[in-house]
Amino acid sequence: MEVIEKSQEATTELKNGNGKNSKRKKMKLHIKIFVFLFAGIVFGYVLNIMGGTGNPVINSYILPFLQFIGDVFLKLIKMIVVPLVFFCIIDAALSLGDVKKLRSIGVKTIVWFLGSSALAATIGLILANLIKPGVGVTFSGDVSTVEIKELPGVYQTILDLIPNNPFASLTNGDMMPIIVFSLFLGFALIGLGEHGKPLADVISLCSEVMFKIVNSILVIIPYGVFGLMSVAMAKYGVAIFGPVLKFIATDYLANAIMVIVVYSVFLRFIGKVSPIMFWKKAFEPWMIAFSTCTSSAALPVSMEVAPKRLGVPKDIASFVLPLGATANMNGTCIYFGIIVLFASQLYGVNLSIEQQIMLVLQATFLSVGCAATPQIGLVISITLLTQMGLPLEATALVAGIYRIIDQAHTSTNSSGDLVTSVCIASMEKELDRDMYNDPNAGRDEQAA
Repeated sequence: MEVIEKSQEATTELKNGNGKNSKRKKMKLHIKIFVFLFAGIVFGYVLNIMGGTGNPVINSYILPFLQFIGDVFLKLIKMIVVPLVFFCIIDAALSLGDVKKLRSIGVKTIVWFLGSSALAATIGLILANLIKPGVGVTFSGDVSTVEIKELPGVYQTILDLIPNNPFASLTNGDMMPIIVFSLFLGFALIGLGEHGKPLADVISLCSEVMFKIVNSILVIIPYGVFGLMSVAMAKYGVAIFGPVLKFIATDYLANAIMVIVVYSVFLRFIGKVSPIMFWKKAFEPWMIAFSTCTSSAALPVSMEVAPKRLGVPKDIASFVLPLGATANMNGTCIYFGIIVLFASQLYGVNLSIEQQIMLVLQATFLSVGCAATPQIGLVISITLLTQMGLPLEATALVAGIYRIIDQAHTSTNSSGDLVTSVCIASMEKELDRDMYNDPNAGRDEQAA
């Protein structure tokens, strides 16, 4: 009987492909994304060499199909991100359980976002003053299509955070009003105590359902990344870099300093953890943000990575990350600093130290209300230039390559949210350091 049982076990293992070996053969999601990202760059560049948008076949058939693949992925993300944020913020407030604790984490998070955004804008300004990307650039282009928007005042910006109609905000995807309404709901349910427990249980279940949907969407991320990168490279190629190469280099260098140096300092001295271990685990959401140019696409993955790989408690991750996707825009603040200096240098206008300090404060405050959508930095930079009385030609010149630099901005924004969640958890003395330091934590769940 024993021999028969062993034989049956062996047969079962063979049929299942031997569980352990089968797991080893599966390509992990972050590796698959990297492969498809690189493949998209190569394929798009080949299409660009073959004529890109100037080739009727490529422009009419190949690019629309590739764009469709990318758009399916982005549409699915847009479908899930509003209910995900709504239920997770409420669930996070309920998980914290204590209004005092929620206030403590909330204040630390907001102060952190404002401080890191100001630092990011300062880095952008310093590099723009040193490298001078606008000096020697000859502008030739049509700026008549640039749309000027009025910059809202301080009071109006604060008022805009409060929804006139929370259901309209949910429908329109206005993230900051949704977050504010979610927090009020969370406060109210905490105040109800046991009486509000049935609704609290329903919200907690809805939060779990949202993550279940996210897991099914993650399967198509590599294909969406391939489509988006192929289209970007096919349209732009390398020829577009010419007149603004120095601007791109300045922008990428500033973002690299923020990510590699500043974030590492935060992690080492505030989070008291290894920056190298962080990047091993945070590489996947960074890459998704880089390739899609929207923090919303990386948010669901970040919310999986933080509690399951980085050891951030789920309640803190569910509070910090959705808020950060809208209010923490370090990469975008870097761009604000550089584009203003670029515009002033383009026309030989000197900005005083006082004006540059005011720019840092303005960019920091403005970044809090930024939507987590592609091109938002380009739109808001127009309002900044208008407010400072600078020519808008700089924005028109950069608009063509904004997709390229926005990749750096968005990935810096997204990874900054994860850095914040780790540091806040460490300050609250709730970071699971054993999980953080375990290179294999959560790995099996990330296999495709």
